[in-house]
Amino acid sequence: MEGKIRGIVVPLLTPLSSPETIDEEAARRLIDHVIAGGVHAIFILGSTGEGPALSGREQRRFIRCCAEAVGGRVPLLAGISGCSAAESARLGRFAADAGADAVVSAVPCYLPPDAEEQVAFYRYLAKEVPLPLFAYNMPSLTRVSMTLSTVERILEIPGVAGCKDSSGDLEAFRELVNRFGGRPGISLLSGPDELTAETVAMGGDGGVNGGANLRPRLFSGLYEAAARGDAAAVGPLQARVVELGKIYGDPVTAPGVIRALKREAARMGLLRNILAVPALPEAL
Repeated sequence: MEGKIRGIVVPLLTPLSSPETIDEEAARRLIDHVIAGGVHAIFILGSTGEGPALSGREQRRFIRCCAEAVGGRVPLLAGISGCSAAESARLGRFAADAGADAVVSAVPCYLPPDAEEQVAFYRYLAKEVPLPLFAYNMPSLTRVSMTLSTVERILEIPGVAGCKDSSGDLEAFRELVNRFGGRPGISLLSGPDELTAETVAMGGDGGVNGGANLRPRLFSGLYEAAARGDAAAVGPLQARVVELGKIYGDPVTAPGVIRALKREAARMGLLRNILAVPALPEAL
């Protein structure tokens, strides 16, 4: 992977044929759908992709399937988060062999690491995995809070290519942009769909937006308008993003987002309304 990741990175849903088995045909269909809609990169096996809920065998099958289906049309980022640093490294090496362009990992969370251990974890992965590495700050799920100073230290590690920040802390994100935004090898990506335009306007590189599974053209258009500073175009597109977000319910939770996205994607004929065990789908 050369240069920065910029634009809309879709955290791809993982199509399933059963609660334990991926659906390769639907995965190829979904990948074609989001690429046709103008997304700039694809992120698999993240939170939206139910990555940690899948078996190691199915994770590997999905990485290989997606690498073949993407075929170099856009960068492919593979999620390798888990409870074991060694297992994450092994999955990262598999992703490299399968043709992924980068890997993304949150910190191990069952035994939550302190700040020094968080930095040590990313040093370990950067050394063990022969791909650019993105740190993933997702405190609502990991229950691990990565402070601004810790993220800054992680971004200084050779081999770390950026951060996917889903904390929703705009002031911390602004500080990261002020310090690292001009570096050619560091991408700063925000998580919540509704914050993409704002974070791009402040100098961020793009958004990791679950809604792009359903409406990729909406999100790619929003990014392009925000990147060129076209406030008149951003306004109505942002309103549509906020309206789409109502499918997630209130309060918004990660399981609720996955259920809503899979329900709507099933209605569109993109995949089956099946979630990884033990999660249960919403009725169509």
